Amino acid sequence: MDTLPETICIELNENEFLDSRLVRLEKGWNLRFICGTGLFGHSVRLTILETDKSYLFDELKDLNQLDQFVEFTCDNFGVFKYEYFLGNNEKPCGFGYFHVIPEWKIGANDSITLKLNSLSSITHLSKLLGPFNEWEDRLRVAHEAGYNAIHLTPIQELGESNSSYSIGDYLKLNPAFGDGYTFKDVKKFVDKMEHEWGVITIQDVVWNHAAKSSTWLKEHPECGYTCANSPHLRPAYVVDRLLQHFSKEISEGKWESQGIPALINSAEHLKSLKTILTNKIYPSIRMHEFFQANVGNLIKEFEKLARERGVEKEPRDDFLPLIQDPDFRRFGGTVDLELALKIFNRERPGAASEEDRVQQCTQSFANHLSALNKEAANQAWGHENCGINAILGHVHYERVADHGPKRGDVTLKHPLVTNYFLHPFETKTWEEDEKDAYDPENSKYLMACNGWVISDDPMKNFAEYPSMVYLRRELVCWGDCVKLNYGKKPEDCPFLWDYMKKYSEECAGIFHGFRIDNAHSTPIHVAEYLLHAARKIRPDLYVVAELFTGSESLDNVFVNRLGITSLVREASRAWDSHEQGRLVYRYGGDPVGAFRSKTVRPAPPAVAHAVFYDQTHDNQPPVKTRTAYDYVPTAAMTTISYCSSGSTRGYDEFVPFLVDVVHEDRVYSKWSDISNSPEKQGMIRARKLFNDLHANLSLTGYSEIFVDQINEDVVAVTRHNPLTHESVLVISHTCFKTFKWHANCKNIEIADEITDIVFEVKTIEIPEKENSEDHTENTLSGLPHFTVEIYEHVKLDKSGVVDIKDGQIHFKNFPSGCVIAFKITPKKSTVESCNKIENLVSNENLKNELKQALENLTLQKFNYILFSCEKEESSEFREGAYDIPGFGKLVYCGLQGIRPLIKKIQETDDLGHPLCGNLRGGNWLSEHIVKRLKRLPKLEKVAQIFEKALATLSDVPHFLRPCYFELIFSYLYEGVLEVAMSKVLLKEYLPENQLTAKLCLSSISFLTDITSALLPPLSKQVSSPVGAQPSHERPNSLAAGLPHFAEGIWRNWGRDTFIAVPGLCLLTGRFEDARNLILAFGGCLRHGLIPNLLAEGRSSRYNCRDAVWFWLSAILKYIELAPNGLEILEQPVLRLYTTDDAEYGNSKEEPLYETIYEALQRHFHGINYRERNAGSMIDEHMNDSGFNITAYIHQETGLIYGGNRWNCGTWMDKMGSSSRAGNKGQPATPRDGAAVELQGLALYVAESLDRLATQGHFRYKELENQDTGIKWTWKEWAGKIRQNFAEKFYVDEITEHKLVNKRGILKDSYESSEGYTDFQLRPNFCIALNAVPNIIDAEKAWSALKMAENFLMGKLGIKTLDPEDWAYNGYYNQADSENKQTACGWNYHQGPEWLWIAAVYLNAKIKIANILKQESENGAKIWEEALTEVKNYLLVYTRHIDSTPWSSLPELTNANGENCSGSCPAQAWSVGCLLEVMETLQFLVNAP
Repeated sequence: MDTLPETICIELNENEFLDSRLVRLEKGWNLRFICGTGLFGHSVRLTILETDKSYLFDELKDLNQLDQFVEFTCDNFGVFKYEYFLGNNEKPCGFGYFHVIPEWKIGANDSITLKLNSLSSITHLSKLLGPFNEWEDRLRVAHEAGYNAIHLTPIQELGESNSSYSIGDYLKLNPAFGDGYTFKDVKKFVDKMEHEWGVITIQDVVWNHAAKSSTWLKEHPECGYTCANSPHLRPAYVVDRLLQHFSKEISEGKWESQGIPALINSAEHLKSLKTILTNKIYPSIRMHEFFQANVGNLIKEFEKLARERGVEKEPRDDFLPLIQDPDFRRFGGTVDLELALKIFNRERPGAASEEDRVQQCTQSFANHLSALNKEAANQAWGHENCGINAILGHVHYERVADHGPKRGDVTLKHPLVTNYFLHPFETKTWEEDEKDAYDPENSKYLMACNGWVISDDPMKNFAEYPSMVYLRRELVCWGDCVKLNYGKKPEDCPFLWDYMKKYSEECAGIFHGFRIDNAHSTPIHVAEYLLHAARKIRPDLYVVAELFTGSESLDNVFVNRLGITSLVREASRAWDSHEQGRLVYRYGGDPVGAFRSKTVRPAPPAVAHAVFYDQTHDNQPPVKTRTAYDYVPTAAMTTISYCSSGSTRGYDEFVPFLVDVVHEDRVYSKWSDISNSPEKQGMIRARKLFNDLHANLSLTGYSEIFVDQINEDVVAVTRHNPLTHESVLVISHTCFKTFKWHANCKNIEIADEITDIVFEVKTIEIPEKENSEDHTENTLSGLPHFTVEIYEHVKLDKSGVVDIKDGQIHFKNFPSGCVIAFKITPKKSTVESCNKIENLVSNENLKNELKQALENLTLQKFNYILFSCEKEESSEFREGAYDIPGFGKLVYCGLQGIRPLIKKIQETDDLGHPLCGNLRGGNWLSEHIVKRLKRLPKLEKVAQIFEKALATLSDVPHFLRPCYFELIFSYLYEGVLEVAMSKVLLKEYLPENQLTAKLCLSSISFLTDITSALLPPLSKQVSSPVGAQPSHERPNSLAAGLPHFAEGIWRNWGRDTFIAVPGLCLLTGRFEDARNLILAFGGCLRHGLIPNLLAEGRSSRYNCRDAVWFWLSAILKYIELAPNGLEILEQPVLRLYTTDDAEYGNSKEEPLYETIYEALQRHFHGINYRERNAGSMIDEHMNDSGFNITAYIHQETGLIYGGNRWNCGTWMDKMGSSSRAGNKGQPATPRDGAAVELQGLALYVAESLDRLATQGHFRYKELENQDTGIKWTWKEWAGKIRQNFAEKFYVDEITEHKLVNKRGILKDSYESSEGYTDFQLRPNFCIALNAVPNIIDAEKAWSALKMAENFLMGKLGIKTLDPEDWAYNGYYNQADSENKQTACGWNYHQGPEWLWIAAVYLNAKIKIANILKQESENGAKIWEEALTEVKNYLLVYTRHIDSTPWSSLPELTNANGENCSGSCPAQAWSVGCLLEVMETLQFLVNAP
């Protein structure tokens, strides 16, 4: 199966500026942008900088566009910045970066392809290449070693120190290369290496500093940080000169009598040095004076002004700070005298006279100045102390420490400390130097040297104020070069910007790439500018850098902003082989067996691409840090990694010391001198093998990697080709500490066939050559007594290193310093199985067969195939969910239990996930899937198809099994999903978008037939709805939530069912299920109420007064939505109880309209009864009065009343159960009286029945109370509700009541027994507004909804109580405690955030906004505001469904959207109500 170009998704979120996030793509991939938080559904403009691409996301006009995206095809290499803009704003509201990985066509006629991960680079110090006419001979060593990239240090003229990175003239070639040569000659040679050798060339660019001897710096001193343009450096300069004079005195022996000789080499010397620095040297300079104010002058000025102005009219009590003198003169500090006068020049009670007052004010001011100067002195002391410690640390390393260079005597050449500043003048004292620092002319030439600061913030320039790095001596200073001062923009230093631009352009014209020297210290805006200029010359410029930011996040900022292709990483930083193996794995490659069905996935977090060095030119070789036996194995490990690899010249020749960039002047060996002398070649031949293998693996698709730590020294690295399943295994015996003759490690088992020992490389020591003179004074050479033995393509039975038996590698002679590589080819059975799977999933034949087998199945069977939680499975089949060791049980027993895990692994490549381990361990999951499907006879054909497909895994090696299981599973799952969605996603009612599809899919999980929770029997005369085929199955019941409400008596709840039915059943076209539920619950009607808990109708509980209203509403919505919906009114209801007191089974049949009318008539007469079997048998916590149930239509207002303070008859039904806390028997939320939501539902019922009766579809036209003789038509009843609703429930600005705490709200109830509960802000009013949006004036409705938005809406759900209410607690758990508010979950509805009613709120919001859009002057703005809010929540819900293994929406959350462990993670009414929001949006957004 050919790999398809991947599509990587980036979500654009408002105010998200992703300068530290890395996204890497390959050429030919697609980058898909979608809108996220704050932008979802809005007009958004997206621009890809450095291209002509600009895209527009349209304002949402059609819900079918909810999933709109734009795509950018990655045709060109490089780093790209994208910006996006909300609406017409000119300022971006976010940005990010993405990298398209480069590759190069080089060689004759572009015959060679160089991929980024095939690069093997070797560093050369250009000055050691000798005369230019000898370069080719010296660089040919790299070519013969198989390197395809050469990295050169600067080729420009160097400064007087001859440091490779101290450039004297940036526009001249180093004259050391010979006379008459120019950059054109270098360019010609670089081109020759490219075309003849297939080698690209990279050069260091140095932008941060220049040699202090540079002529151009003397002509343009403004290019440095000087005492003239950076006066904050003046104190630091004076300190530096003080230390240089002190150093000279030490060299002259003047301090020897006080314990500091010229040869400082002991701890005692350091102790004396600290004493002298602390007590004599630093105090002599009086550093504090640079930070203090002249108190006397300021006092005189203050006193004068205080006397002239008199008492300040507007005194202030602010703090008066000391203002640092910008020129850093001694006692140059000052204060804001105007502010000083307002603070200190005030009335002084008790002053004898005005003069006395002035004196008191002046003295107070003087005291404050003294305190400020004291604080400034403390600050200076802190700088001094830091400087002294830094000096001691420097001297200890340079002269005392065993690991340091031990400089010897303090001399002018090797002073006590490195000079921090360039000092071009002859002076004898630091006092003379100080004068120069303030001299307008001389100060221009006092330039700060460059260096770096350990653990400093690289985004801040350490040379600029307010940094005090130079004064505090925190700089690791390079005294031979000057830090360059660019300023903020080219206009700040025109010469320098132009000079460096010419230099950068020249380099870009010659070299394929840059390595940015000192990148973390180079001002990032400067590097951006110069790289931009360079890319104008060479658009595909390869950029490398080594960063020392100490933070991967900061590294990424540099990588993104500068377009850095690769960061230098070094194996020598690893402290053991395990860490080195970790680095090999970290810096590249998918894990072996990575999932492949991921053509569209979110942009994964990426690690900056690495060029992985065994040793960089800045660090010591292995013989110094490990052992000589580690050169070869570490080189092998870096080159087997799936990234670029690198080394430094000398490593391959076993050079045993650091080739110093400053002091080394010996040249590299020529190929002509060593080509015929193997003993001089070190490991060059081995490197050739390693580099060739590295390039070949990258070019031929070995993109997967696995690192196995065999023991503390031996590391095995596998590179795998995911298409051919061929592998190369390289095993390295490292030697960090002690040489070992034997590997002493376990055998390595190989699943496939070893077909070749590609090579064996051994490090060989020849003791007799250890002291031989095998080098000249002028040429660098390596250890003469170390070499390598190489054997290529060794026959399996001829190896002296290993035995291969029974698929295992046995080590027999594998000492430290050895490397062996194997070619591993899949077995014939593996190839056949993999090809069979590839062929299976590459066409639609089996999928079409599956879809045909699924087509005639009912959704009840899809519930089983896809879902069925463990409680359902256990209830029906006494079987549990599949249990994955180390992970736990799947949440669903069906395919949807597996799918979220597969998806997560696809997105993250987490092959360490326990699911993958389980799949590698055996075919248990495949067998479980098939066995489970076979359980149902009607799924036999489906089971056979799954069995046929999954059986192909039997011969797939264990390490590939997760990959191929995922291919098969995803292929079959897609087929099941297609058919399932075709049965529930009705385009007539719902928009086509991802969220709708996710909700419709989730809807399938709640409806099925559970033996322990059957629906009551239906009449045999019930006919199938129009368009529905008879299922011949038991009717489905509806689980309120999963997994807590999945079975038994707890599955079927009256209110939950009918809140969910409109969305879950009607909008998904499940009319038969909706009808069955309506008729079944109607058959259990008693006392005019449907059951709260159904219990199959045998032992139903009738203790809720709201369920019947949701039932009635669902019937009316059925009539509206179902084809020929009116027919349900005539459908027979099998009434299980002919009277309220009848026993179960004494049944009768009647048309549904009669049952409806009875329920309403009973309310009109008034319902008043005591629950059957009242007492602990049905409720162990209920207070006795709580069993008394009332419900009625108020005969004057038409409002629905009921309940008492001891029961809770609405959905907020938590009964206290804690004796310990004292809430047992007390409802947390009685909501007796007239609950607000019931009024809206009743009005909806009344007006709907009025319409139906008028049209002749409902036989009854009025309600009649025979006891009172009162009759109301449906219209009259509706009118009474409308007449009284606003008056009784709306709290406006003039409402007078002592319990009013918020205005502009709708009360939660009216005339409750506790009174205050009426005025609590809860979200229940949204149900009324959603049912009948015009139940109240739209402006008032909007006001109430805004209050809910501001106080109640949470991240996912809506708070069930105002967080400012005394009873609020947003954290629900069922644990007992002594806290009455929360014990045993008493606060279930006192704060936790519920999703179903949040969806109702959104539905109401959009409906009310739509009314205002038509009626209000401000309506258009309100509509957009509401639409924005709803769209934002749709995005939140989409993300949540994607993030949970339940693929659904929960019952509730704790405060601020925090997970609630006691909540159902999948709740029917949450899904159903959000589907209703989608329906409303589909209708209103698309409305003209």
